Formats: sequence, structure tokens, C-alpha cells
Amino acid sequence: MVKNTVFYLNQPGGTFKVAEEKLPSPGNGEIMVKTRRTSVCQSDVVIYKHGLPRIKKWPAIILHETCCEVVGLGENVTNFEKGDLLGIGCDLPCGDLNCIYCGVKGTGDWTSCPNTHATGHEFPGFARSYAILPEWFVKLGPVKKFPRNMNPDFISQMEPLACCLEGMTRVNNCIEDRVVVLIGAGSQSTYALQVAQAMKARKIIIINRGQERLDRVLTDFGDQRTVGIIWSDNVVQKVFKECEPFNEPHFVMMNVPHRAGYELATQLIGYNTVLDAHAGVKGPDGKPNIIHKLDLNNDVHYKLQCYQATHGSSMHGINLAHKMLLEGQLPKLNKMTRQDEYFDKSQILEAIKRADDRDSLKVIINWD
Repeated sequence: MVKNTVFYLNQPGGTFKVAEEKLPSPGNGEIMVKTRRTSVCQSDVVIYKHGLPRIKKWPAIILHETCCEVVGLGENVTNFEKGDLLGIGCDLPCGDLNCIYCGVKGTGDWTSCPNTHATGHEFPGFARSYAILPEWFVKLGPVKKFPRNMNPDFISQMEPLACCLEGMTRVNNCIEDRVVVLIGAGSQSTYALQVAQAMKARKIIIINRGQERLDRVLTDFGDQRTVGIIWSDNVVQKVFKECEPFNEPHFVMMNVPHRAGYELATQLIGYNTVLDAHAGVKGPDGKPNIIHKLDLNNDVHYKLQCYQATHGSSMHGINLAHKMLLEGQLPKLNKMTRQDEYFDKSQILEAIKRADDRDSLKVIINWD
């Protein structure tokens, strides 16, 4: 038995209550992991402030972007050893080994499964010192090993990076030597900026309402290919001007969870444009309707336009993120977190509030 410190959020807008619980040894096919780092996602901010319909039971254990260390092995576990550092994704298979989406012979499209679930939602999150990963999680789940000397801060960012890569690689040849537009200058756009640089985009245009955050991203992550534009009345004309000699961008990623972001994104679409609606609009009451008229013939067909959305990540994105992190393809990843964005495990509430600040990118909680 292991003494486990668990931080329960009692209710939306509430407080984190600390509980000391005994955790049994891992069973057959299971592993016990120790939480080393958790990075704070904007969905954690939403959960704290408003809750989410998917969380049916309170108090809840949240936080899903994590780096863990293997500290215990059940019988018949052969692909992990004690001391392994793991990156763990958020979106999870349903647990049915025979599922056509999630199972051993499934497609891996977990978000299409009606019984899929996610860490920090249906499956307890990692606001706890230790966790047991069940056999189905170990066999099928988004669990990737990293070198033991790798920085756990970077490993904890595998999951949000995987989400970004899902959107940027679903359509072939839409990034390399192309013009990429990122709406919003938050953490997902900053990951996307680094990915676009690594994938050799021709130009990257970042649009943001606030100057302070835009300046931070341009200063810390920009290069000669990167342009920042303030979101103003003539933002569409400015974007098209920056696209020259092309007439329009090739890839647009909408990273702000607001109706205005969708409306702007659709105005930037031209010939051969791929639109990834990366940030959905949701709240405690669910997902509002955002209606957009589309000519399927003259727009989608004759303009070769592609409308897609990224919701979470599958093993496709997880594998790509794992590879990019291992190969050091994001050399500026250490700049995602400034000194005032590091917190101790006893400061979860302070960390979430910092992540809600307009100038914040990636807040990290240290559990060591």
C-alpha cells in the first residue's frame, strides 16, 4: 500500500481539499505511476471556473497534461520498467479490447467512439501523487516512454502538442512551404508556431487582440518568417497583404474559443485553404450553435477548401509529439514557461489562476 495525496476540487469555483488515501499495489497488467509534473490546460481553467457537463460527479480530480514516473508493476507487464518517465495523453480508449475504434484491432479514432472518455473528466486526473493505470490503459492508451534524463517539464507538454499536431497533419502538404495563419496567441498557437517552423512553413502569421501576449510570443518564438497582426477592423485585409504573392493563406488554425474566431477564420479562406477549427466554443451549459452558410459546390469543390476540426488527440498525434520531443525539434520549448509560471503541488489553485492570465502561456506544477 502507498500513501497517496489527492487534491479534490469540491465544486466549480470552489477549493481543493487534500485527502490522504491508501493506494493498493498494481494488479495484473497494471502499473503504478508517480506524478512528476502537470501542466495546466485552458480546459482546467474552464472546469475550475464553470465545470463541464462531462464531469458528472463532484468532488473531482482534474489536471490531465502530465509527466509520470513508473514506480510499480503488476504481473505480466513487460513493456515498462520502474524508473521509466512517461508522457500520458488526455483522450482515452473506451477500455473495450474489441472496440472497432479503441480496441486492439481498432482504428485508434478514440474521439469517434461513443464510449470514449478522458483524463480529468470521466477518468480521474493527475492532481494526485500516485495513480494506478488499469490494464486496458497500459495496453491501448496514450502512454509513451521518454529518456530518464529528459526534462519532465517538456514531457508534460506532450498531450497539448499532440492535439496541435492532429490539426496540422490531417491534410497532407498544407504546412511545408505554405502560409500559415494562427488566430490567437495562446499556448496552442505557440505550439503551432513552433511546429510550423519545424515543418518548414514559408510564412507564419499570428493574429491576436492583445499586444502584450503577441509581443511575448513574437519575442520568444518568432523568426524571420513570423509576422504578428493585431486583431482590428481591417485585420482581414492585413492578413491577405501579408500573404502576397499568394492571394490567401494555405492553412488557418482557429485557436480562440469564441464565435468571433470562427467568423474571422471563415473570412480568411480562399483557394486551397485548410481551416482547422482547433478551439471549440463550449461552457457549463454545453456548446452553442454557430451557423455558417457554405456553398458546397463553388466553395468546397471548385475552391478546394477543407473544413476540419481538432478535438483532442489520438495515437497519431501522440506518436508525432513523442517523436518531435525526442528529436528536439522544438528548441524553444523551454520558453513556454516563465519563472512566475512554475508552482508547487500545494498551489494548484494559484496555478490555475495564473493560467487564466492573458499574458500566460504554459503553467507547470512540480510534484517532486
